Amino acid sequence: MTQKEVGMDVVAITAPFQAATSNFDIIDGIKYYRSKFNEKDTISDKRKSLGSRILRLFSIFSFYNEIKKIIIIEKPNVLHAHAMFFCGIPALLLAKKYKVPFVYEVRSLWMLKKEKKKTSKISDLIERLLFKTECFVMKKANQVVVINENLKQVIVNSGVPSDKIVLINNAVNTTLINKLKDIDAVKERDEVRFGYIGTLTPHEGIDMLIEAFNIFNLKHPKSRLIIFGCGIEEERISQLAQGNNKIDFKGKIDPNEVYKAFNAIDIIVNPRYKNKLTDSVTPLKPLEAMAYSKLVIGSDVGGIKELVKHEKNGFLFSSGSVKELVKTMEYVVNLDLKRVKEVKVGALNYVQNQKSWLNNASIYHKNYQNLINE
Repeated sequence: MTQKEVGMDVVAITAPFQAATSNFDIIDGIKYYRSKFNEKDTISDKRKSLGSRILRLFSIFSFYNEIKKIIIIEKPNVLHAHAMFFCGIPALLLAKKYKVPFVYEVRSLWMLKKEKKKTSKISDLIERLLFKTECFVMKKANQVVVINENLKQVIVNSGVPSDKIVLINNAVNTTLINKLKDIDAVKERDEVRFGYIGTLTPHEGIDMLIEAFNIFNLKHPKSRLIIFGCGIEEERISQLAQGNNKIDFKGKIDPNEVYKAFNAIDIIVNPRYKNKLTDSVTPLKPLEAMAYSKLVIGSDVGGIKELVKHEKNGFLFSSGSVKELVKTMEYVVNLDLKRVKEVKVGALNYVQNQKSWLNNASIYHKNYQNLINE
């Protein structure tokens, strides 16, 4: 939507295994071509069998043909593919065929282990092969877009030339949030509400957040923890939440009603555990929380440290430490109103000036023009 605001004509092609209700949609004036997909085999965090993953590879050929048909119709000046290589390889081949620039966007090294546990030699081999495949696509691309410095450094260390890498940070739609955050405006409450909004996976650390809140709540009974989200940890988190009636597990929330979740919470907590993935991926939810004028607490993993500057636009604690999280929660709830306002204003200014979709759209537009001219 913001890309159209800066003068770009955008056409989107959704990847296979992404559920859709039609083959073609127009949303906010943008054309969306829907690829063929298998409803029983959609994108998810659940680990799939080796056989299932091998079978998926064969769909690259049909996806290549789908993209080719759309290129003939739309005649794009630039092909921009989002990792993983499943999208990257067909786009790379077609960019060469039709002699247009190819941009590859990498927002995470998705294949890297997310948990500190031993894996089989086969799993380690698959991880290395997938990583090398991603690096191959990046090396062949005209330009590689990454979302933070940590991710850029990992990619450069893997042999991708730094001069073809462009850093475009995660951003949020501040225009839309400004409209929504006044709806159902938060009223005075007699309790402080901590919350988490997002995907429920092991590396997000929601189990640790629940443990920390249980300790905090004993000393501060006028407090509540509200958890919104779904994922492979959903059942486990739901069970952990049942041990305290001051913890509300809300489950999945409609994306169009996320503003209601933010309006129900005072302090957003992102307690990610430290691993290769969390050190290289910057989450969106802290930025959205800042845009909604919420206080933010995050663990000091690489991806969060790039967004949250301690005491300036949020607060950091040592990742994996329940004790430090409880300490940080207590510190934040004891801040005076003047200090709370300073941090909220600092966070809001940071998002509006540096992390908005409109800023990013302008950067993309300039990059595309440079590639076309070259």
